Amino acid sequence: MLELLVLAIAPAVFIFLYIYSKDRYEPEPLHLVAWVFILGALSTIPAGVLELPFPEGIISSAVAAPVIEEGLKFLIVFLAVYRRPEFSEPMDGIVYATAASLGFATLENILYVMDGGLAVGIVRAIVSVPGHVIFSCIWGFALGIAKFRPAPERFGIILTGLMGGMLLHGVFNFSIEYFEVWGFLLLLLVVIPLGWWMTCRNIRRAQANPVSACSLQGGAGGPVLTGSVPPQAAGRAMENFPGTGMHTNRFCTQCGMPVRDGMRFCGNCGKEVETNP
Repeated sequence: MLELLVLAIAPAVFIFLYIYSKDRYEPEPLHLVAWVFILGALSTIPAGVLELPFPEGIISSAVAAPVIEEGLKFLIVFLAVYRRPEFSEPMDGIVYATAASLGFATLENILYVMDGGLAVGIVRAIVSVPGHVIFSCIWGFALGIAKFRPAPERFGIILTGLMGGMLLHGVFNFSIEYFEVWGFLLLLLVVIPLGWWMTCRNIRRAQANPVSACSLQGGAGGPVLTGSVPPQAAGRAMENFPGTGMHTNRFCTQCGMPVRDGMRFCGNCGKEVETNP
């Protein structure tokens, strides 16, 4: 019994540690990540209720389940943390999407593994749990990018990401439901590897985004801050971006953080900043 419980939980632990390690510039507070994880686990309850009216089959597994499950996980991240100041760079969207998806997948995994045994646990560890993370990281990456884009562009970016996550989730479930063994092989050999490659690519893109803290790395010496900036903001800049060699006289009018030349949005609060005349 204990061995099965460990098998059900272990995949989520390893995946979380990997994704969280990539949030290297301004790691998210663990209490917030844990809260999103718990909400993700609790979302299995409304998901099960909402999926009840749909009879078992292709429509239920390949259409209803992806829309409902990805929609609930998305709402958790959007409503619980998206507007919080801790959500301060594109990588954060991936981190919180991972937490919500792993919360959902872990509780679901425990139920399946305790009922189905060792074989079910192994199959779900290499396919289903990574799958949940891959689906959610599509819209998580979109959320992270959209927050630091002009307001008129955000809806389209977020909607595209959410639809992408739902679509891939639908393909995943359809393959298992319709093709069975061959569908499992398709997922194991093609969909999961490609999905994980896409997730890793999106992590690199999030880290390299101009509003990420990593865009200020490199160069010798500490940041030279000129102009008027609140002491708290200056202290935070020194703490978060040591050794950047950044020289700037542009500061966010909302939070006072320094803004590197060429950046359109504050990397701390997301406010659009004025350009130099």
